[in-house]
Amino acid sequence: MLLNIEKQMKAQLSDDILDALKLCSQTADEHNFKIYLIGGIVRDLILKRKSVDIDVTVEGDAVKFCHLLAQKDYCKILQVQNELKTAKALFDGDVEIDFASTRQEFYPHRGQLPVVVKIGCSLEEDVYRRDFTINSLAMSLNKKNYGEVIDYVGGLKDLSNKKLRVLHDNSFNEDPSRILRALKFAARFNFHRDDHTKELQAKYINTQMHDDISWTRIKSELKQCFSLNSAKIYDMFLVNENYKLVYGQKPEIKGLEIKTLIDKYNPYYVWLVYLGTVLTDDKIIEQFCFTRSEKKIFTDIEYLMNNHLSMMNSNYDIYKFFVKRTTESILVYYLLTQRKEALKYLENLSLIRVELNGDEIKAMGIENGREIGEILDELLKKKLNGTIVKKGDEIEFVKNKIK
Repeated sequence: MLLNIEKQMKAQLSDDILDALKLCSQTADEHNFKIYLIGGIVRDLILKRKSVDIDVTVEGDAVKFCHLLAQKDYCKILQVQNELKTAKALFDGDVEIDFASTRQEFYPHRGQLPVVVKIGCSLEEDVYRRDFTINSLAMSLNKKNYGEVIDYVGGLKDLSNKKLRVLHDNSFNEDPSRILRALKFAARFNFHRDDHTKELQAKYINTQMHDDISWTRIKSELKQCFSLNSAKIYDMFLVNENYKLVYGQKPEIKGLEIKTLIDKYNPYYVWLVYLGTVLTDDKIIEQFCFTRSEKKIFTDIEYLMNNHLSMMNSNYDIYKFFVKRTTESILVYYLLTQRKEALKYLENLSLIRVELNGDEIKAMGIENGREIGEILDELLKKKLNGTIVKKGDEIEFVKNKIK
C-alpha cells in the first residue's frame, strides 16, 4: 500500500516552506525534472517531528534546476558546488533549501571520503549510498504523485519497528562515522540497532585498525552527539564501545554525573567535557585538528592530571593550581579524580579577586614593580583565606606595608 504524506506536510510545515516546495514542483513539471524530498525531512514528517533541514534531490542536474528557479525569481541562489552539482537557495520567508543531484559513489579507501562516479543517476541508485534505511526514504514533489513516499530499502517498516539498520554489510567500513550517527539517532528517536547492524559495528570496532578514518567526520559526529548534553548518549557511547573508535579509555563515569556538572557550571564546549573523559592518546588528539581553544582544553587536562595537588593545601594553593585552566578541563579533572578541590575552585575561589590594581598601589607610594607584584600576591592570599574582604581592607593593608 502506497503512503502519501501530503497531509502531514500541511500539518507540520510552515506556509512559507509549502509555498517554496510548490514552486519547485511547478518548475520541475514544466521542465521535465523528477524531484523529491529526501532523507531526514521525510523521516521526520512520518514520525511527526519537527525537521530543520530541507533537502531536495533532483534526478539530473540540480544546479541547472536551481538556475531555472532563480530565472523565474522564485529564489536567490546562495551557493553552488559544481563538482557535485549541488546548490543552496533562499526562498521567500527565509526558507533555505539544499538541492542535490542524484549520484553514485564508491569508497576507494576504507574510511575515507567517497569518489563520485555518476551524477544524474536514478533515485534508486542514489538511495543506496546512504547510511540507514530510515534516512533513505524519498517523497515525490511532482504533481502526478505529490506527497507519495518512495521506499526502496524497507525504511518504512524499520521506522514502524523503531529499528536502525544499515543498507549493506560494508557500510561501517566505508564510513565509520555512521557508528556515531547510529548513536545519535538511537538517543534522539529511542530507536535500537537491529542484530546484524550491531554485529557489523562490533566487528569494525574490535577487529579493525582505525588509523585511516576521516577524523574530520568523526569530530563532526562526536560534536553533534555530545553537544546534545545527553546522559543517555554518553552511557551508550561507553556500553557500545564507541570510545574505541578514537583509541579512548573507558572511565567509571555515568553520563548523568557529567550532565549535572555541565548544567551547573555551563562550560562553552559542552561536547569536549564528555569527550575529554575518554580521549587520552596525544597522537589521536593531534589527528582531530582541534582549534587552538579546543586544544587548550586537552593541554590543560594533561597538566592537571600530571601535576601534584597535595591533600593538605591552602585555598591559595588550590587557586594557583586551577587559575589558568579552562572550566572544561577542570570538570574533566574532577570527573576522573573526584578531587573536590576542583569544585571548590569553580564555585568559590575562582570568583575571588583583588580589587586594587598595580597603578593604585603605585599611586600610594610603592614604585618597585616587583614589590607591587608581591603585595598583590599577598593580598590574594589574604582574600582567599578570608582575612581581607573589602577593598578598604586592601588599602589599609598596603598603607601598613608602607609604614
